Amino acid sequence: MEFIGVSKIAGVGAYLPATVVDSASIMEEIGCERFGVSKSYMDKALGIRERRVCDRDTAPSDLACAASQRAIEAAGIRPEDLGFIVFCGIDRDWQEPATAHRVQSLLGARNASCLDVTNACHGFIDGMAVADAFIAAGMVDNVLVCTGERPSDVMYEYVHKLKKVRSRELFKKWVGMLSAGDAGGAMVIQRSDDRSGWRNLRLCSRGQHAELCHYKRTDKGITGHMLMSEITSAVLDLHEEMIGNTYDRLGWAPGDVDWAYLHQSGSAPHRRMIAAAHLDVSRAPVTYEKFGNLTSATIPVAMALTPPSRGDKLLILGAGSGISVCQGGMIY
Repeated sequence: MEFIGVSKIAGVGAYLPATVVDSASIMEEIGCERFGVSKSYMDKALGIRERRVCDRDTAPSDLACAASQRAIEAAGIRPEDLGFIVFCGIDRDWQEPATAHRVQSLLGARNASCLDVTNACHGFIDGMAVADAFIAAGMVDNVLVCTGERPSDVMYEYVHKLKKVRSRELFKKWVGMLSAGDAGGAMVIQRSDDRSGWRNLRLCSRGQHAELCHYKRTDKGITGHMLMSEITSAVLDLHEEMIGNTYDRLGWAPGDVDWAYLHQSGSAPHRRMIAAAHLDVSRAPVTYEKFGNLTSATIPVAMALTPPSRGDKLLILGAGSGISVCQGGMIY
């Protein structure tokens, strides 16, 4: 699926909790030597030195709201100007209602309709696509796309699990669950009335890989795994297959790209994705090193921390378990 969009990014915001948890302390806590690895394993193997963790009372909507306030301010609008709020997190406040409703309430965005969209780490890009469709239909002028992720809940559950086992195989299946960090991310999306906005966005899913990374909550706790090598290969193979046609559709060469904002699960896949796009590493801001895998918040956080200038050409390469990937280009 692909489209030529009608929307642009009017404002970006991010929120990162203050508490820092380093990878070495996590590895020490699980007794890493029992699995034949050192406490520097995650730093060396994944490039993830630390991550941010919120307190237990912080809800996904709180993280999303903090980021959204910054995005709204950057866009130069008021909360009442929002016509639609799309919450895109893996983590939600409740099964029902949609978490977007609490974001609306916290912001005072009384004129906005609300909806949740979820698709693992790919959810934020899907939220941007939904926003573009609503704007194209003439239904709304200002859309808030936001997420709040607290995967530290899953991380601590798997720390507890790993402390009770000695299996190297279980370590390999579960260590990816320790790689994520908490964050909020948000963008205000508006109709483009100039050259800015999406030039092309391609969305692709390969459901045969759905069991490579999954988890669910049961009455016995969280169950699931992340087969990091296998899912990384599946995602990167698909990106490599698509990238030539993506550049053709955009009418760009790699040298035209000012910034590339990529989903980031670790150092090796980040480098391979940059190489697949034939880009210099300086064009792709890194978040995984200090913040871990930010799941659906990765791209808005990266853009907020390393903001582009108006008129810059941006390459967006997204991914999520399932698997789903996207490739797109926009003028900021």
